[in-house]
Amino acid sequence: MTVSIDHDLREAVSELRRRNVPSPSVALILGSGLGDFAKEISNGITISAEDLPGYPSSTVQGHAGRLIFGSVSDGSRSSPLLLVFQGRVHFYETADVDRTTATVRLAAALGVTRLLITNAAGGINRSFVPGDLMLMTDVMSLLPPSSRMIAGKQKLLEVFDRDLTMHLKESAREEEVALKEGTYCWLKGPSYETAAEIRMLGILGADAVGMSTVPELQTARALGMRCAGVSLISNMGTGILPSKLSHAEVTDTANRSSERFSHLIKSCLLRL
Repeated sequence: MTVSIDHDLREAVSELRRRNVPSPSVALILGSGLGDFAKEISNGITISAEDLPGYPSSTVQGHAGRLIFGSVSDGSRSSPLLLVFQGRVHFYETADVDRTTATVRLAAALGVTRLLITNAAGGINRSFVPGDLMLMTDVMSLLPPSSRMIAGKQKLLEVFDRDLTMHLKESAREEEVALKEGTYCWLKGPSYETAAEIRMLGILGADAVGMSTVPELQTARALGMRCAGVSLISNMGTGILPSKLSHAEVTDTANRSSERFSHLIKSCLLRL
């Protein structure tokens, strides 16, 4: 896969190569509060986003802004070489699609061909409860894709790769992790949705809603990557439960769910 590197990422790629990082084939983007999975990486090389020229740093709590190169192992098996993004930049932080999709564009420039993407999302499906893990089976957005997101020859008819998705399902069974399924909807944020918006999204077919992921997926597919994704249902949408929404609830739920999440993702990576 040949990727055209923009000037901003060309400098970041050059800096990574100067540091002799290994060439990854799989990337993992860790969503809000899910960064603790990075502790599973063996002999990892950690680089701060702030040390990469032209590469954006997140301003949101729960997104550490680190790139970690390494692998996971269970003693008898090891994963392929990984590039783990411990956090991401959201579109609402910069209103810049290039900066929002810098993760996948950088990964592609380094040779990544498979992407596991995760996020924390608000539950719309009333059968969900906070702490559930949801396999993303489709995505939707009320915002039009930009030319950056849809550039390339890939037709975005199937967002998620069947083999990667099957690996996640088999890993869930092996680890005895309950894995719901559903459609993820992207809204740009940063405000949480109103109760009326949650009702509307439910009617349109969304099971969960969040402020990330879709721009990255669209760009990754346009670049020819095979993708799969998991949402942590960190809270229920406005109006479904009486409690008031907050980012603290998102990170608290992620902390309580981190062990199940880590078991699922590690098992999946070991299958690749």
